[in-house]
Amino acid sequence: MMFILSPKDIEIRILNDARESTGLLPSCMVSRQFNCEGCSLSERDLCVLQQDTDFLSLLRWKVSNLSKLVDYDTSDDLVISIIEVFESQGSALHVDKVLGLLLRQKPQLKINLSQIKKALKSNPEIFQEKDDNVYFLNRDEEGTQVSGIEEG
Repeated sequence: MMFILSPKDIEIRILNDARESTGLLPSCMVSRQFNCEGCSLSERDLCVLQQDTDFLSLLRWKVSNLSKLVDYDTSDDLVISIIEVFESQGSALHVDKVLGLLLRQKPQLKINLSQIKKALKSNPEIFQEKDDNVYFLNRDEEGTQVSGIEEG
């Protein structure tokens, strides 16, 4: 059997599975070991998660932080979309810039500046305020994403 999912398709499936139940996740998302037998994402030799450790780390970080995204007025999807904006820019951003980039990337979203500010302020474990209304993704001293899952 030969099948290959794109990294974006893999990310979507993993985040959807994580929202439903962590028991649905492939073993490599919750441990440092790869048990690819029966994995529905890819064949072992073609697995992008094994071939791209940065992508694997990013997905582990997103999965580990999904539980921290609970905010009754802010959806997981909005917070994940904001994370993607920061990842695409790789730098600190003013909330106005975040809103503009987010609306450019996802014009179907119905959001405003106050919703962006609330999402940023209510998730300090993910977003850190650098200056007044300027945020960046929370990182440790080495510049890597803060994660609750250890690398191996």
